[in-house]
Amino acid sequence: MVQEQRDVLDEIVVKIRSGRMKRRTFLERAMAVGLSSTAAMSLLEACGGTSNSTGGNGQTTNVTWQSEHDASGTYQYLVNGFNKQNTGVHVTYTNGPTDTGQLLTIFTTMLRARGSSYDIMSMDIIWPPEFGTNGWTAPITDSQWSASERAKYLPGPLQGCTFNGKLWAAPLRTDTGLLYYRTDLVKTPPNTWTDMTTMAKSFAPSKVKYGYLWQGAQYEGVVCDFVEVLYGYGGNVLDANDPKKVIVNSPEAQQALTEMVSWVGTISPGAVTTMKEEDARSSWQNGDSVFMRNWPYAYSLGQVASSSKIVGKYDVHPMLYGGSSTTGHSNIGGWQLGINAFSRQPDAAWTFIKYMLSPESQKYSAINQSVLSTLEAVYTDSEVLSKVPFFAKMPDIVKNALPRPVSPAYPDITNAIQQRVHTALTKQATVSAALSGLQSDLQAIVSK
Repeated sequence: MVQEQRDVLDEIVVKIRSGRMKRRTFLERAMAVGLSSTAAMSLLEACGGTSNSTGGNGQTTNVTWQSEHDASGTYQYLVNGFNKQNTGVHVTYTNGPTDTGQLLTIFTTMLRARGSSYDIMSMDIIWPPEFGTNGWTAPITDSQWSASERAKYLPGPLQGCTFNGKLWAAPLRTDTGLLYYRTDLVKTPPNTWTDMTTMAKSFAPSKVKYGYLWQGAQYEGVVCDFVEVLYGYGGNVLDANDPKKVIVNSPEAQQALTEMVSWVGTISPGAVTTMKEEDARSSWQNGDSVFMRNWPYAYSLGQVASSSKIVGKYDVHPMLYGGSSTTGHSNIGGWQLGINAFSRQPDAAWTFIKYMLSPESQKYSAINQSVLSTLEAVYTDSEVLSKVPFFAKMPDIVKNALPRPVSPAYPDITNAIQQRVHTALTKQATVSAALSGLQSDLQAIVSK
C-alpha cells in the first residue's frame, strides 16, 4: 500500500461516515486500492455503512498493519476477531513478503518520506535501534504499557525493543533457529555438525532426496544460518567486549564456513544457495529431506495433512556445535509491533497492539503458528503443551540463543556478511578469501 492508496481509504471512510458516499461506491473504491472484497466489507461494516453493522455509530477509526509474512493465516484470523469486537478501531491488514529485506525496503521508503501508509509495522528484532534513532517509531510509554504488565513478558525480546532508555516497539513473538529431523529415520538426533553430516549422507539419496535443507540465498536468512554454525564452533563476528573490534576471520570461522560450503551439492542441493525459509519448508514437507534448519513456525504447518507428507514424522532439536565447543547456539529472531511515528492514529494503533499482546492472542498464535510467544505464561499452558509439545524444550533453547551482531551499523554489517558468505557458498571465492574480505569490510563499517 502506497501513501496515495492510504489517503483514498481515509477519504472514503470520512465520506461513508458522514453519509456522503453510497455503499456500492465505497466498496468499489476500497477494492480499487487493493482491499479484498472481504476486507472492504469489513471496513464498511465497521464504519456503520451496512445494515449488518453492529457498531452503527460511524465513529470507527481505521488503522493499517503491514506484517511480516504469515503462511498460516493466523494474523488474518486475529485481525478478523479484533474487528468483530467493535472497539471503535478497525484494522486493515496486509500480509508481508517472504523476504525480510523487501519488507524493510517497504518501511524505509515510506518512513524516509514521512509517510503513513501503515500505522502499525511488524519489525524484525534487529530494527528497533535503527528505527528509534531515526525517529521512525513512536516510543511506547509507561502509561500505555505499565512496568507490571511488561514484567509478564520475556526480558530478551523486551531488551531487543529498547534503545537509549526507550521502548520503540512491543515484542509480538520471539524466534530461535531449530534443527528439524525425521523421527521415522533418525532415532537419536545428532548434537554436532559432523554427526549430522554423517547421518545425512547415510540417508540421502538412498532413502530421501536430500540430507539437509537450510537458507543459503543471499538475504538476511543466510546471516542467521551462518552465525549459528559460527557460534556452534565457538566463533563470533564482533568482540563481545568491544563492538568495534571485528574477529570474524578466525580459525573457528574457517571451520564453520568450510563446513557450510561442504554441504552445497552433497547433503544439500546445489540450489540451496537460492533457498529461503519457505523454499526449505516446502521441500521438507514434501518428505524430501532428513534434516532442516528453520524457525518454529514450520512445526505447525508440517502437521497439516492436506499439504504435508510427514505429519507425525518429525521433531525439533537444539542447534548443533562443532570443533572444541560443547554447546550449540540458535540465532535469536522474532517480530515486534511498532507504531509509525508519522501515523495520524497512534492511540488506535496501540489499541490493536494491546490486543495482539493479550493472553488469548498469544496463546492462539502459539497453537496455530507454533511461534514462540513473548508472554511467559504460554510456556506452561497445558493446552499449548498438548498441541505444540516442542514448547517444553524451548526454555533451554532460548536460554542458549544468541543475537546477530549487535551494532547501530547492523544494516551495513548484514549486507557485507550476506555478500561475502554467499560468494563462498557459490564457490566464487575461497573460504579464506571470503573471510579475509569480510574482516576488512566489517572493520571499515564499525570504525566509522
